[in-house]
Amino acid sequence: MKRIHPFKFALLGATALTLVACGEAEEEALVYSSVDACITSGQQDEEVCKTEFAKAQALHNDVAPRYNDSRDCYSSHGYDRCYQHRYSGGNSVWLPFMMGYMLAPRGRIGYYSQPLYRTTSDPNRYYTPGSGRVGAVSANGRTQVARSQVSKPPVRTRTVARGGFGSRATYGRGAGG
Repeated sequence: MKRIHPFKFALLGATALTLVACGEAEEEALVYSSVDACITSGQQDEEVCKTEFAKAQALHNDVAPRYNDSRDCYSSHGYDRCYQHRYSGGNSVWLPFMMGYMLAPRGRIGYYSQPLYRTTSDPNRYYTPGSGRVGAVSANGRTQVARSQVSKPPVRTRTVARGGFGSRATYGRGAGG
């Protein structure tokens, strides 16, 4: 039987703890429930608040979670927090309402903005289109977000489908994609 040296064992344990403790890098972002909330915070001028909200709203239909029926959407986001989106070809999907928006500073090029959503399982938190949880938001809108969540989310072409009791969520082909 081979004996492990105590130093090697301690080093191995410290390495494992370091890997667990070091999550993804975070960066600061601004989160608001509305244009008025952004303006009231005093962090940005009115024009930036309006422009970035419009950008997030334009992105919403492309990146929001998609559901085949209202029941599944309500289950995930809450009753009356979803609407039916119809495509020009006649097909439709259910989308959650945009509940806020995030502005991520990008230096000289301005901001990257995206829509935010709330879920029934965590109704007091915002989530990005990529299901990234947004940190606690201060009174002036500042928060910390995982770096991967402040980049443009992929366009969604699939819907979320749920089975009965004990089933797992699956993804299927969605309308329009």
